[in-house]
Amino acid sequence: MAQHAGMDEDELIFAAEDEAGANHEQAWLLLVVDDEPDVHAVTRLTLEKERFDGRPVRLLNAHSAAEGRSLLAAHPDIALILLDVVMESDDAGLRFVRHVREEVGNHHLRIVLRTGQPGIAPPREIVQRYEIDDYRTKTELTSERLYVTVAAALRCFALLEAQALRERELLVSNQELERFAYVASHDLQTPLRAIVGLTQLLQRRHGGSLPDEGQSLVSEVVDSGKRLSELIRNLLEFSDLAQHQRAWQSLALDSVLARARERLRTSIDERQARIEVAPLPSVQGDPVMLEQALVNLLDNALKFQPGAAPWIGIDAVTEGGVVELHVRDHGIGIAEAHLPKVLEGFQRLHTQEEFPGSGLGLAICRKVARLHEGSLSASSEPGVGSTFSLRLPVAHASH
Repeated sequence: MAQHAGMDEDELIFAAEDEAGANHEQAWLLLVVDDEPDVHAVTRLTLEKERFDGRPVRLLNAHSAAEGRSLLAAHPDIALILLDVVMESDDAGLRFVRHVREEVGNHHLRIVLRTGQPGIAPPREIVQRYEIDDYRTKTELTSERLYVTVAAALRCFALLEAQALRERELLVSNQELERFAYVASHDLQTPLRAIVGLTQLLQRRHGGSLPDEGQSLVSEVVDSGKRLSELIRNLLEFSDLAQHQRAWQSLALDSVLARARERLRTSIDERQARIEVAPLPSVQGDPVMLEQALVNLLDNALKFQPGAAPWIGIDAVTEGGVVELHVRDHGIGIAEAHLPKVLEGFQRLHTQEEFPGSGLGLAICRKVARLHEGSLSASSEPGVGSTFSLRLPVAHASH
């Protein structure tokens, strides 16, 4: 294995010229990490005059994994690393790969491994585990082969960067939309309360002097205003999930459920509902959001069980670091074809007269699940009942 103590004067001059030329237009940044000076020279001769998708190449040179780490920290926009496997140690290159993918967390940057000592590391395992674009012996990488490999890797990098840009733009757009929905809903509350309040005042003071049709119209205004107020309140809850400063903590689901039941105490008592609860585990989550989700799931189970003494069963199973909370009912049920629809916002299967509501309750539950890196699903049989399953991680990988 060749040893290298530092760059000679020719290489320093060459690098300076390269950097000066690259300033005129956006260049692909390629990091060459290899302890053999000849490899750096051949790579430069092969690539320095080439253009990939109309852009030139700017080469950065490191003669050890340690130098490579420093250059990577100084140039986070590196697109491709041509990396030797064996340098300071037999696994220096592989440890550098782990540094890039696991410690730095950069999964867009492309990596091509080059080795002069095949058999040191199993190619299949390394390529699969660390997202390696190619793994070649140095004798295999002729000038033509190196050009093809670099071109393919750079195009892959460009696609990943474009996708990341679209995702960032979509995230910003969604945040702006949610903020607009929150502000608009909040600002609508005051005039709507005034409309409903003044109409109710008119109803109390002058309702007796109105003809039957007039009294009916006034009542319709009040009822419509109350429905609109509920819709705005639910829309505020939905949009507020994005604005809410989340406070992840260990939560006993029994305690969260108790608070949700207390919020629905009037409805539960009026309907004489029977709620059976199995022992529930703890999860990592935000107490406000999870309470809101359980309120909506319980309210949904109450609403779609006509008649007296509705039944709700609540239990949970823990498997593979995930808690699956089940809320079951003996309600009217849902046809299989309509199950995806009921989880969408503003989607209703029944009229307001049959079952009042905004159609946002389950959408709020699903959004809470997603914000907790979980999911919400439903299973049902018409005339028998429904089960809604809220999947939540026992612990968060990231917050």
